[in-house]
Amino acid sequence: MSYQRPGTAQGTSGLSIASLFLAVLIPLVGFVLGLVARAQAKRAGSPTAIATVAVVVGAILSVIWSICIALIVWGGVTLFTQEAPSGEAVEIPVPDSAKSVVLEVTAEDDLDAETLAAARTLVERHATQAGMNVLAVTESDGNSLLVSFDEDTADALITQFGQSLSSPPANGFSQVFAVVPASGGQVDGSEESSPTCADLPFGSTQWNDLTVVCDDADTAQYLFDEGPRVPGSAIAEITVSGDIVAVTLSPDAAAEFEEWTGQLAAEADGGRIAIVDANGVLSAPVVQAAIAGGEFQISGGGPDFDVQETADRLRVLSAGVTFSVAGAKVG
Repeated sequence: MSYQRPGTAQGTSGLSIASLFLAVLIPLVGFVLGLVARAQAKRAGSPTAIATVAVVVGAILSVIWSICIALIVWGGVTLFTQEAPSGEAVEIPVPDSAKSVVLEVTAEDDLDAETLAAARTLVERHATQAGMNVLAVTESDGNSLLVSFDEDTADALITQFGQSLSSPPANGFSQVFAVVPASGGQVDGSEESSPTCADLPFGSTQWNDLTVVCDDADTAQYLFDEGPRVPGSAIAEITVSGDIVAVTLSPDAAAEFEEWTGQLAAEADGGRIAIVDANGVLSAPVVQAAIAGGEFQISGGGPDFDVQETADRLRVLSAGVTFSVAGAKVG
């Protein structure tokens, strides 16, 4: 039992003050000492206010510290387990029996997921139309495509596949110089015929200062003596309705296109403008009148016409997509 003089009050214990101090610096220790100091103060009849504050402050700060530590730990785990950022080498699983090519995909504008998916479809078609056995086309590292082939695929064909995508002959809108059969033909009195489409696994080549591009069905060859007059990236909008693909050019390209088509329409036998991409000629109609406003349509000309594939190929053109070989596994 303790005694005190009448009219006097017990002072605050040193343990209470220490617990409050530690509650700020080391919350968990301050919290525990605050509980002890509060219990002793009660037994001694001393004030418990400071010890109570130490308990409350220690408890609150302990919870805050615990949350902060958990976030730091979580952040560290995430940092060391996340995928390598773009630009660093990323190991992609490939079947042991496969040969492969890694294509870096870039675009004039931001390469969104829809455009990358369209580019993936174009790449797969580019290989299959050449008779290559494609095992898979896999998106990786945001802007890359891994194309894996059967082990029996010739190394030379794989090399040519990458080169043809990296250096397409005439992406965009070009004026047709001549049209000959897929089996080849002579132009301007040449003594030799152009290479046959059967000899062009990727549908195009340079021949006698001309660019030769086969159509999708390998029924005709289109020859060009100049590069594109309007680039594919001038396509501003693509709309699909039923079996029709509507195309709208940018305002500047629309004015150029109107002048160009007007000139061709004035010719006695008309002229052709072909839309060409890495896979060949999408469309090459005879121009019958000037096309104002930069708006025109591509419609199905037969059972082999795939409206969605056509729209995807136009989307790749409109984005100004280019391919480059970043690596290969052959031999």
